[in-house]
Amino acid sequence: MAVRATVSRFPIDPDSQEASGVPWGLTVTPFAAKDENDQAAAYGLDGHLLPRCENCYAYFNTYCELDQWAWNCSLCGTLNGLSAQVISRYSHPQSCAEIMSSFIDLELPLEGSEDQMLHARPVYVAAVDLSSSEEFLELTKSELQAALEGSFLVDSFLHILFYCSFAPGSRFGLLTFSHKIGLYDVQGPRPVVKNVFVHQDTEGILPIELEDVMPLLQFLAPVETCKDRITSALETLRPITSWERTPGAGQVLDGVLMGGRGFGAAMEALCNYLGSEYGNTFALARVFACLSGPPDYGPGQRDTRKYGEQYASKGEDADCALLPEQTPFYKDLAAVAVQAGVCVDIFAVTNEYTDLASLKFLSIESGDFLFLYANTDDSTLPQDMYRMLSRPYAFNCVLRLRTSTEFKLAI
Repeated sequence: MAVRATVSRFPIDPDSQEASGVPWGLTVTPFAAKDENDQAAAYGLDGHLLPRCENCYAYFNTYCELDQWAWNCSLCGTLNGLSAQVISRYSHPQSCAEIMSSFIDLELPLEGSEDQMLHARPVYVAAVDLSSSEEFLELTKSELQAALEGSFLVDSFLHILFYCSFAPGSRFGLLTFSHKIGLYDVQGPRPVVKNVFVHQDTEGILPIELEDVMPLLQFLAPVETCKDRITSALETLRPITSWERTPGAGQVLDGVLMGGRGFGAAMEALCNYLGSEYGNTFALARVFACLSGPPDYGPGQRDTRKYGEQYASKGEDADCALLPEQTPFYKDLAAVAVQAGVCVDIFAVTNEYTDLASLKFLSIESGDFLFLYANTDDSTLPQDMYRMLSRPYAFNCVLRLRTSTEFKLAI
């Protein structure tokens, strides 16, 4: 973890800080590879033996005064005794990371049985937007040469997914969305998709719960045994056609079908679907949502074609305006995703206004990322996906910050 101060020198007291008129504080970066001095963490074992203050529960660190039998807390000054086991460890200080460095990583013993640890594996779900034009899909297939023989951009990053490192026991699910939500079962002899239609109104209540359409463990397939069938399922993906859409779901604008992209309904239903098994079947669910345009059907829909009228009436250039959040739907949905243990990455490949000011909350507040590509020619989606999945990440964690009482948390 890296801790950086906003100024290079600390004020001597609160009055000096107030008189300076300069904002002062600290930024904390959990899981940083190096600290604020560009030093790597010291590694150690037996993290459960790290002494804690009996008064304020702060951990022992290099700023604490240590003698043979006790130590003084650097935060509250309390004198704490040492157990016989810790005294024995500290008799060899060179082997104790917490004595040698202020930036340490300590291993803790695993809690729970081996069977419980098997269930604490992440799952991955690809959410594929099928409400796009044939031209867009053709450009996608020709540009991303790593894609499997299929019809959508998601094929390429799923192709990369399978070549990245999956933890043993990881599961994978494939979901499609348009004016309907499709769930793929790839655990049988051949892929099977079951669809649920989304109501066009903004309430977006599904006629049936996804769990009733397909049990979650049937939807989430083990990667090790079902990789070939997942690949086969990807090859069946096709964009929806005009006659597939429900009456009124879409209209043609400049030769492109508009409407029928029920992104909000799909994400809301998926979070509720996965949340039923959070902490049991999985410890983290990562959703990779690939979007080819603005959500314009069902909950969270945006009528983005009219967004410039409010600026035109004021004599402002809409293309130069910093557009505000248009709906709180996705910010509220982010809170649901966090409670369900779901992180959402959004990959938007579009050159039209998509209201990213609203969509961004679903990604950044659930702990993942939002990527925007103006077109397929300049898209770096495969490289971004590879870097994102290749780097270390943590889940099911607790961050504790212990400071003196003068500090306040700012989020």
